[in-house]
Amino acid sequence: MLRKFVNDFMLGFSINSFQNDQGNDSMAVNTDWYKWSTDKTMENMNYVSGGIGNGPDFWNNFRKYIDKIVNAGLNSVKIGIEWSRIFPESTENVEINYKSNSSGDVYSAEFDDNLYKMLDIRADRKSLEHYESIFKYIRSKNIRIIVTLWDGTLPLWIHDPVECNRNLHNSKNKGWLNKNTVLEFGKYSYYISKRFGSYIDYFNTMNRPNYFAINSYLYGNIEGYPPGLSDFSLLMEAYRNMAYAHNLAYLAIKKSINRPAGLTMEVPYFTQEMDNDNNIFMVNFVKYLYYNLFINSALYGNFDMNLTGEFKESRPYEFNGTDFIGISYYGSIPVRYVQNEGVDIRYRFAFIPCTKCSDDFHEIHPDGIKYVAAEIYNTYRKPVIITENGIATESDDKRCDFIKHTLIALHQAVKDYHINLKGYFYRSLTDTYEWAHGFSYKYGILNDNINFKDTGSMDLYSNVAKNNGIEDEKYRAYE
Repeated sequence: MLRKFVNDFMLGFSINSFQNDQGNDSMAVNTDWYKWSTDKTMENMNYVSGGIGNGPDFWNNFRKYIDKIVNAGLNSVKIGIEWSRIFPESTENVEINYKSNSSGDVYSAEFDDNLYKMLDIRADRKSLEHYESIFKYIRSKNIRIIVTLWDGTLPLWIHDPVECNRNLHNSKNKGWLNKNTVLEFGKYSYYISKRFGSYIDYFNTMNRPNYFAINSYLYGNIEGYPPGLSDFSLLMEAYRNMAYAHNLAYLAIKKSINRPAGLTMEVPYFTQEMDNDNNIFMVNFVKYLYYNLFINSALYGNFDMNLTGEFKESRPYEFNGTDFIGISYYGSIPVRYVQNEGVDIRYRFAFIPCTKCSDDFHEIHPDGIKYVAAEIYNTYRKPVIITENGIATESDDKRCDFIKHTLIALHQAVKDYHINLKGYFYRSLTDTYEWAHGFSYKYGILNDNINFKDTGSMDLYSNVAKNNGIEDEKYRAYE
């Protein structure tokens, strides 16, 4: 029996900018990630694995990508814009009137035609023309577009990760640790939404800010994300600035084009290793740290900078919320409470190694997506879009099974938990650059990045799109 999705349900692929764009001569060389990944010292310190530049080259091959999506019967695509391509040089001297609070947080700004004109003078013409070609081509195929404004990379004039790693205190370009980055992100968001807004259906202001902040400022010395630091206070600082950045971008979009705007969060399904009070407490704490803490700040202006579990600072009048919440889901993470009374509560947990593992060591748990989608929807009452979901594997059979059971679980979430689910985006059409791990993991639904050869999993996903539903032999529509 076919589990049908709602009418107008979005089904497509997530194509991330820095991860998919690179290949041949198409590298975004003015990004923090490019400098970080090509710095020999960082490579020798095992922060990154090298191999940058050997990607599928969406930048030059976008027609090939889109044609494949169209031929598969899919109706949507999520793509990222690279900030450093639009503004390779600083926009800090472009004046703008803004409002900030007593802590120096920018929460509002005057987005007007004069600002647009001043930014347009500084924008890179070739990049603008190229992005317009991409959007026009996608539109000519009647494909809906979600655009991500920040997809994990920052311009070098905003963030110099190597300098920050070596001497953060004396660094000028500190990325998300600088409050001024919020204002510059607002300018950039306004310019993009006004310049390209007529092509775009949804704006995703930020892609997985919690994931990047945690892997950069809490586990940076382990995960190898720039600038490779490990300090709870830095994580909280980045969280705060990112929350204000989403808010300012939301305001900018509403001022320029008034399209739906939201943000995407990395939302693993955290489970307790054993069913006891300590483990349950720790699972709830990790969920709070990993995504609830940030969402509560970005949507409502509630801040818990010391991780006490209480919002000792609340600024709801400075925040405007979101129109949807995107979910990035790759599996479950079992959590264990670590008994150590002499250690701060923030350090009394451990992540348990996976037992049913993907190639990049995520616990394969398709059913978990229905629980996290239901929790996000029922907590925040905003429409949900699964903006990223995939599995790292060289086995097409595993990928088929993963996609099938994920989509069944999502249908169950809609039917059983009544969530407002707008769409699903698989990542990725091709294999991509997997950040600090280079090209070592295979996420592509196609098994050839050059010839785009179909697979059984691509056929399965194509049938889902053409039927607007997933076959489930155990399902009965009247149940």
